[in-house]
Amino acid sequence: MGSVRRGGKLADLVLLAAVVTALGAGCGAPGRQGSEPDGGREHEAPGTERAREGGQTREDGGGRGARAVGVATYNVYLGADLKPLFDAGSRAELVTRAGELYAAMEATDFRERAAALADLLAARAPEVVGLQEVARWERGPAGGELTVRYDFLRLLLDELAARGTPYRAVAANDNFTGRMPVSATEEARFTDRDVIVVRDGPPASRPRTSRAASAAYGAKATLPSRIPGLSFEVPRGWSSVDVTVRGGTFRFATTHLEAFGTPDVRAAQARELAAALAGSPHPVVLTGDFNSRPGDASGAYGILAGAGYADAWTSAGGDPEGGWTAGQSGSLLAGDELSHRIDHVLFEPDGVRAVAADVVGDREADRSAPTGFWPSDHAGVVAELRLGGGR
Repeated sequence: MGSVRRGGKLADLVLLAAVVTALGAGCGAPGRQGSEPDGGREHEAPGTERAREGGQTREDGGGRGARAVGVATYNVYLGADLKPLFDAGSRAELVTRAGELYAAMEATDFRERAAALADLLAARAPEVVGLQEVARWERGPAGGELTVRYDFLRLLLDELAARGTPYRAVAANDNFTGRMPVSATEEARFTDRDVIVVRDGPPASRPRTSRAASAAYGAKATLPSRIPGLSFEVPRGWSSVDVTVRGGTFRFATTHLEAFGTPDVRAAQARELAAALAGSPHPVVLTGDFNSRPGDASGAYGILAGAGYADAWTSAGGDPEGGWTAGQSGSLLAGDELSHRIDHVLFEPDGVRAVAADVVGDREADRSAPTGFWPSDHAGVVAELRLGGGR
């Protein structure tokens, strides 16, 4: 839970407002990079179609001893634009805006969006997926017990199981949480999570996992408030698990680096993450919403590249100026507004090779039914990797 530096009795009431703003504020589109080619963006890196046709059998096809594995990352969107909360200047205004936020989250209907997300993941069936903004929303009487109204993880897992491609959660970290009034008589609590899920099924065929771990970053954003005397610290973290597929083992990790505050916080988190994973006995595959573009040489992306990580999108032949994953409007009902790439599948090339990469959830056909939401304000990235050689 975010810690509050108190300067008045409103602290508990505005906690959620400030901390959730940190998640949403950095995910907007600051402007498109480059121009879109005729016919729309390139959704796949060269070789993806070949991998889908010849490599989706997950057999040796990438060299002697190589093992194919599918991985993905997807920020599923907590459900509403949180930035207006941060501008509240009084308790009454904050309660009003919090109620509007909760209503907006319900309006973007994760139950419907979970079906669209499940369609995308089930069609590709990656062995391991890193998920961000896996929200849990609770609501109940002021001062009383709250009831879970929307558990995004449970809703998504149920939709995947209904498609015959069950997954199970194997590692998770809570980033921040807070409780506040949403009306004169009710309160709500929001919890943000990163979660790793793996394909489920018969024991003989499903990936084996071990050494699940999670940790919070020491580096945190400190956010000011319009309410005098208050500031807020926002915790974030990461999760990892060792995954064994067809005899090959790798360490899979996921995170959501700081979206708000100064870039220095995000960079410090990237350095912490690289150090935490450096001791892995297995090659590392690192996924997430890094809030850092490929051109961010001195920021999180550059720090992880300097630590030895390669980018699956460009390694598989993707256009370095394409593969956009972020920027859709908060309502999820506008036209395609993806404008930049901050969601990545990274890997240590010692023992891992990327042969295909695909951006998913960015086509009109991917929208939900019947409303027509984009599945998220982000697109996802699915990559086909080859394991071989080890360390």
